[in-house]
Amino acid sequence: MINTQQFKLEGLTLQQLRYFNSVAEGDTFADAAAIIGISQSALSQGIARLEQVVGTRLLERDGRRRRLTNAGELVAGYARRVLGESEVLVDELADRRSGAAGTLRVGMIDAAALYLFRDQIAAFSEAHPAIALSMTVAASSDLEQRLVDFRDDIAIVFGPLERAEGIALLAEPMNLYGYGDDPSAGTWALYPSGSRSRRVIDGGLITAGIEARVVVESANPAVLRELAQLTGSFTVLPESLVDDRGPLPLVVSDIARREAFAAVRSLSAISPLATAFLEALRA
Repeated sequence: MINTQQFKLEGLTLQQLRYFNSVAEGDTFADAAAIIGISQSALSQGIARLEQVVGTRLLERDGRRRRLTNAGELVAGYARRVLGESEVLVDELADRRSGAAGTLRVGMIDAAALYLFRDQIAAFSEAHPAIALSMTVAASSDLEQRLVDFRDDIAIVFGPLERAEGIALLAEPMNLYGYGDDPSAGTWALYPSGSRSRRVIDGGLITAGIEARVVVESANPAVLRELAQLTGSFTVLPESLVDDRGPLPLVVSDIARREAFAAVRSLSAISPLATAFLEALRA
């Protein structure tokens, strides 16, 4: 048994282990050299260097052949394991470089997860079982900050973008719903002041010449829908969140549009995993 206290392994290389593995698996030095495509002298020098590193003889002559010593048997087993693990590592790194495997950290607005890209995300997960999705749901501004802080790899947010670069995914029409003929005379339930959705909505209302008297705010569109129904107020919501959830009179179609973006730190340095996810969202 090799006494590891008597030598150090810092000089041990994969090349030396590959050379020794070829000797362990070949009948002769000529066979071993042919396996890895080098000269017998280069092979002999590599084995001699390995023996210097481990501090003991690994081969002994047996006629024209060389036989593994007890220490050689031990090192041969080690070489097989290390070389095998190295091949696995190379394959896994290649998968990550190609976007076929790994962990992808995705920040996502709730609308993206609930209905905008729900089917695409499910299809991506099914098509890429080797990619683990780590998802965080939050507001667009918070997700951009997480992206800038390197806590996420990509973020699906509503624009306008403030701190990141982005790729436009879709523009979501938003309709004006409510009760009565004069929205300017009624009460309103809208997204919170300062939110990106609210900014888009306010712009649409100004263009339409409508003044909104907001009495309640919520970031949850389901809450806005229910409040509009309960209080007879006006609201602006995506069509997909209204039509199948009970009666809410349509007043004006497409009064505003909010744009969804795939936000990244740099358009020139998108990771392969993020690229694969982005392609799935745009499919």
